[in-house]
Amino acid sequence: MPRVYLIYQTTGTVFDRTCGELMKVAVDMDMVAETGRRTREFQQRWDTEGPTYMKTAMTEVGLEFPFREVQATLTVCSVPSMSSPLLINVTGFLTKAERKQPDWLFAFIVYHELMHLYVRHVYDTSALRKKYSTEPLQTLNHIHVLALEKFALKKLGRSSELEFVDQRYRKTLPPTYRRAWEIVNAEGEDALIQELKAQPR
Repeated sequence: MPRVYLIYQTTGTVFDRTCGELMKVAVDMDMVAETGRRTREFQQRWDTEGPTYMKTAMTEVGLEFPFREVQATLTVCSVPSMSSPLLINVTGFLTKAERKQPDWLFAFIVYHELMHLYVRHVYDTSALRKKYSTEPLQTLNHIHVLALEKFALKKLGRSSELEFVDQRYRKTLPPTYRRAWEIVNAEGEDALIQELKAQPR
């Protein structure tokens, strides 16, 4: 189980202080300040909720996480959360959010990005990635991750969270995510997890 450190400074990171110029979108300094004040809160939320998702997935797959420690940088820049570099966009959890996200979703998003790091070793050998090779790369890169998301929520009996995630992938996120979710549901999450289990120890 990796130790996950959430990184932010009280005055904002260099990335957030410069991303407005890079992205041509002004960064909300109130959000920068709030994120700086609440970094410890976000860390506690991950420490309380996140390891349960990780343990559920890793126990089922049986593979160690590739790193002992991981640093994830929080951001309020207009970029999505991503695994490389590891950025977690927190704007949806702040006071001025246009569309406030439920608090539990924060740890789940961090889990999502960490699972990208966890499943990359299967890319070259996955028969299901080959089967769907004409799909966009973003879709292919999500099928094993979303399978582990669905598995963890079902295993933990979190039906309301699974319903939220189902609607999010079907209706809110970009089409590449919706297509990945369709593939997971068509093939079954177990088929994708079996590919992970088959990887060399």
